[in-house]
Amino acid sequence: MDQQKLDRAIGRRLKILRTQAGMTLNELASRSGVSRAMIGRVERAQSSATAALLNKLCAALDVSLSDVVALSEKPPERLTRLADQPQWRDPDSGYRRRHASPADAASGIEIIVVDLPAGARVAYSPWGRNAFTQQLLMLEGAVCVHIDAKAVRLRDGDCLDFDVMRSVTFENETKQDARYVIITRRGTSYGKM
Repeated sequence: MDQQKLDRAIGRRLKILRTQAGMTLNELASRSGVSRAMIGRVERAQSSATAALLNKLCAALDVSLSDVVALSEKPPERLTRLADQPQWRDPDSGYRRRHASPADAASGIEIIVVDLPAGARVAYSPWGRNAFTQQLLMLEGAVCVHIDAKAVRLRDGDCLDFDVMRSVTFENETKQDARYVIITRRGTSYGKM
């Protein structure tokens, strides 16, 4: 990749990361110690970023330099065909999980398609560190999501936004298999999403 194309890719990637973090140019400038004008020039590929400048921006965005440079070299569109999407099946519950998102998606969003057999129950312990929020969108059937002592029953089309700071259990109390989608954003701690 020539330098001009790389500068444009890095600029796009920095802007995406800044936007995902919910930061304005002014906020990133304040956190990084890099002027708003310089950040704008780098995002627009009007200036090449130095290692020192990228280091400051990455630290302020809480991402690695690899997150910016390595992903910048990839095309902005990534496709994962259904046949190539990794699938895993829990041998105990029969729970099936398909990772639909392309690997290293520039958006940082992960989309997981889950099939939960009738009567199955899958429990997760709370995340102590780097907890995140996620959304569950019901596609077919019904699922009861237990978040600590609270139970939330979901049916076709329902969408639940919740964190993983507490124990979470997914239970299919019905006699019909259930299918739902879990959507998360990698590298985003609870409270930043």
